[in-house]
Amino acid sequence: MTSSKENSKKTKILICIGCVFLIFMAFFHGSGIFYITDLIQQSNTESFLKEIIPVLFAHPSIHLLGLAVLWIVTLYMGRDAIKTMFTFAVLVCIDALIAFYLGAIIPGILLLVPATSFVFGGIQKKVQ
Repeated sequence: MTSSKENSKKTKILICIGCVFLIFMAFFHGSGIFYITDLIQQSNTESFLKEIIPVLFAHPSIHLLGLAVLWIVTLYMGRDAIKTMFTFAVLVCIDALIAFYLGAIIPGILLLVPATSFVFGGIQKKVQ
């Protein structure tokens, strides 16, 4: 059997891996905002869409960064973090499913990595 200290270390490592992937995905997605903004401005779509599309495009990046920050907070929550961990894992899985639905296979896989690490981190924390 592993000790509680080893499980705690595994949990922290898994959460850090997941957070790194979420932050990477947020910056990767956010890097396309200028491309999308230029593309929509050059199109012949309505002015309302020209104003709203860049903002809507930035939202997933902010969402992923927010989830990463909240995951870092769970490192300091103690045993009460288990419900939060599984809830966040479900949210990231939903993001991955949306990515797969939109045909973004690589981002979907990259989102499944943190979701899986969060689930295993929650299991490790539950064992403690």
